[in-house]
Amino acid sequence: MEIESRPGATRFEDIQPLVQGAKGKELFAEGDLERGIWSAGMVVGLVDDIPSCEELIQRIVADAEEIISDRLAKVLQALLA
Repeated sequence: MEIESRPGATRFEDIQPLVQGAKGKELFAEGDLERGIWSAGMVVGLVDDIPSCEELIQRIVADAEEIISDRLAKVLQALLA
């Protein structure tokens, strides 16, 4: 708002510090959520909960084991048929 209210034409140099990405780099380097912009795509709609790291790893392993077992069973059925 301050830049918009200045008299005269706005030059890129006036807004460069705001758009060059330095704040975003600080956000990722320091973890300060107030330092930049977070982007989130449609996948954010798939988030149902926020598990601990331990719970997340357990879920990933369980899902992988289920997928591998299911696919292995299908491969074996195909080979034995």
